[in-house]
Amino acid sequence: MIELLFLLLPVAMAYGWYMGRNSIKQNQQIAKQDLSIKYSTGLNYLLSNQQDKAIDSLLDALKVEDDSVEAHFAMANLFRKRGELDRALKVHEHLVRLNNLPTKDKQQAVFELGKDFLSAGLYDRAQTMFFKLLKSKDYGLKSLTYLLRIFQSTKDWQQGIDHQKQIIKLNDKRLLHTLANFYCELATTAFEQDKFIEVIELLEEALIVDPDSCRANWLMAKIYEKNQQCELAAKCYQAIYKQDNEFFPDVMQPMLECYTRLDAVDEFYSFIKKVYDETAGSSALIFYLAHVEKKHGKKKATEFILSALKRRPTIRGFEHFVNMQKLSSETEVSNASLDLITELISEYLKLKHRYSCRTCGFDSSTHYWSCPSCHEWEVLKPVRGLEGE
Repeated sequence: MIELLFLLLPVAMAYGWYMGRNSIKQNQQIAKQDLSIKYSTGLNYLLSNQQDKAIDSLLDALKVEDDSVEAHFAMANLFRKRGELDRALKVHEHLVRLNNLPTKDKQQAVFELGKDFLSAGLYDRAQTMFFKLLKSKDYGLKSLTYLLRIFQSTKDWQQGIDHQKQIIKLNDKRLLHTLANFYCELATTAFEQDKFIEVIELLEEALIVDPDSCRANWLMAKIYEKNQQCELAAKCYQAIYKQDNEFFPDVMQPMLECYTRLDAVDEFYSFIKKVYDETAGSSALIFYLAHVEKKHGKKKATEFILSALKRRPTIRGFEHFVNMQKLSSETEVSNASLDLITELISEYLKLKHRYSCRTCGFDSSTHYWSCPSCHEWEVLKPVRGLEGE
């Protein structure tokens, strides 16, 4: 009897293992069936336009199997694109609350939740989400970019500057450019309050973080001019040409006034001739023609502008040529015709935008340091081509 018991014991163990294995398989099969049912139910709700019930069903399915996380991210992002922020928030908040979610998925959920809050205009909550990710390898740079965007919207320039060490550490050009403009915003306020020293210090900081910030030099020139330091202002204007020759046409007039006070007008026109030779811009041409006419007469100036228009025809250049002909014309008939041509050209130019965003293509008749459309800094430049420079 004892021998029989020893013989049956391995059989019993094998049977128990077999039944246990079958039990696990059955449980897994039941779980998969349950998951399939929940997803099917969720899809049916979506098809019948009962989206809130669909979300609840799909979120419930997530508790069963975490492999469905990506599907939920896709669903939430779709809701956000459609403007259904309450539903996107519901999905992302659920993902953030899950304890067993992998770190990478958890960080993605926090980041997406921050974007939801930002889209809803809930800046404080968005900041809280992005602050949590500043040390993240995958989302640190993206989160800091969104934080600076929030500070730009709320005009909280100092809070953006408080992140300078991290921005410099990341060495991202766009963030450094944004930071420089934050300094420029503070400098503009200080300029309006006649705080000369503070303006200079802020602008020097702006040029340290972004040496290519033409706005910083533009403001620097303004403060120097206001304090009768025209030589320093002139150097700032020259620096602007090296930094951004597309923006330079907007500083030619104050630059001329600066050199006039220094009694160095010939030096100014020598610089403008260099600018025209390198860029063939309409503004540089028109400024230099005044010098040519004064030094060599109207005939030489007319020859110069005709040669320039053949090289690069522009509406502004042609308008200036017509005005030159009006001043030198002797007959009333030709003057009347030229008046009509000038009026037509002037009206045409009034309809055209003076500036265009180099990033998103936004057109404007007024210059903005931050594009009203894409919110990028220092991207609105004078229009080039036949209708511009």
